[in-house]
Amino acid sequence: MLEQMNEQLKESMKPVTELATLNMSTLQALAEKQNALFSTLLSGGVSFAETASQQKDVMSLAETQKAYLESLQETVTDAAKETYTIVSGAQAKAGEMMKGISEELSSKMTAAAAAK
Repeated sequence: MLEQMNEQLKESMKPVTELATLNMSTLQALAEKQNALFSTLLSGGVSFAETASQQKDVMSLAETQKAYLESLQETVTDAAKETYTIVSGAQAKAGEMMKGISEELSSKMTAAAAAK
């Protein structure tokens, strides 16, 4: 009897566990992307500072700054696209999970109603 109740509890908690696992893996992927972005921005900033300090005239400094800003914009845009992809994928998976849960619950209720 206790084993049966334990098994029913595990089965009823399965959707919650699956969603928690999805959330955890999504947050981990986002944290890794954020860490990589921060490292890239930091190294790019240091590299720009070194390059800018070596420029002899205003025009070459302006060109260096322009190249750095274009690189910065591309880096941030790529990071935003990757983040969007991760979040969208997780959202789609969660939607599929919820749809499955809803269908399973609906079929169980229909079966219970038919049994009465």
